[in-house]
Amino acid sequence: MSDIEDDQFHRKTVKITILGEPFTGKSSLCQRYLSNSPRAPGGTTHGAEVLAGQCLGLRPPVPLHLCDVAGNSLSTGMLRNYLYASDLVLFVYDLTNLQSFEKLNVWIEKVKEIFEQEPKKPLMALFGNKSDLEHQRAVRFSCVKKFASKYLLEHFKGSARTGEMVNYAFTNLIARVLGLPVQSSPVAIPSKSENELELPNSPAQTDGVSTSPLIMNRKTLRKIQRKASSSVCSVQ
Repeated sequence: MSDIEDDQFHRKTVKITILGEPFTGKSSLCQRYLSNSPRAPGGTTHGAEVLAGQCLGLRPPVPLHLCDVAGNSLSTGMLRNYLYASDLVLFVYDLTNLQSFEKLNVWIEKVKEIFEQEPKKPLMALFGNKSDLEHQRAVRFSCVKKFASKYLLEHFKGSARTGEMVNYAFTNLIARVLGLPVQSSPVAIPSKSENELELPNSPAQTDGVSTSPLIMNRKTLRKIQRKASSSVCSVQ
């Protein structure tokens, strides 16, 4: 490919359609990515809003159209129009709202149905929003991995409010659409939360307290950790 052809290839306008349930932060995610600033609170999207911008993480910058689709569009006949010519479909869910995650299979099946007869299929991916509210997390990481594996989807988690992982996710997905090398993750592999610790299958007793995965809580975990720490530091 010549330099001129390479430049034209990079400058292809990429259309990204953002889907998901209401109040998952889709508009905030678009605002954060395009302007690197959080969206002012309040307001909902009606129909769909198309925003123009650039992916500055690639050189030369790649022109973008972001189609921010309202959460109630699943039940309307307009979804097909909003998805037209999409290169990338990003499904957004709220990490603190289990229902927003559970409804994703309906969204994905609908999108697959719409593109079933189309020769060109869009790249599809997941984004778990509101990672800044990790203490309120309702969607287990293991469930996300299983779901993403079922549909062969890339998956990310981050925060439109703080900007965590937003640029990285968009840049990598756009690079995949264009067939360019993707960046390695700038962060370590997500560690399991306290609620996702792999504990023995059979209940055990630690200092008189059951460590069964069904009833173990944070207070018990801290107690176990203090005991382990004191054991290491004790004089033999």
